[in-house]
Amino acid sequence: MSVIEWKEPWRAIQFSAEIPGVQKQFEQEITRKHPLYGRGGKVIGRRIDCDDVVVVLDDGTYVNVHLVWGSGPGAYPDKWPSWFEYGAREGFIKSMAEDALEYGDEA
Repeated sequence: MSVIEWKEPWRAIQFSAEIPGVQKQFEQEITRKHPLYGRGGKVIGRRIDCDDVVVVLDDGTYVNVHLVWGSGPGAYPDKWPSWFEYGAREGFIKSMAEDALEYGDEA
């Protein structure tokens, strides 16, 4: 598997101090009622303009998770944090390229 060539607004989780904090936040927000609960996952990247992270689940599926960074799961732990599947790695790369085009238009 080749290395992902990150495009803004996405970037790799790159600072050693950042890795455990973002990973821990993801794990805290995915509670028992959340559809991603029990699917594992490793945060590999994040957007620089919002709270979206890209996570690779234990089965290899890539997902986008919008972290809420709140004090708990809130009133709807089955809905928050919001998320969607990219599917395979290629799905994320395609979506990242589209995000980069949109991000460039906003600059």
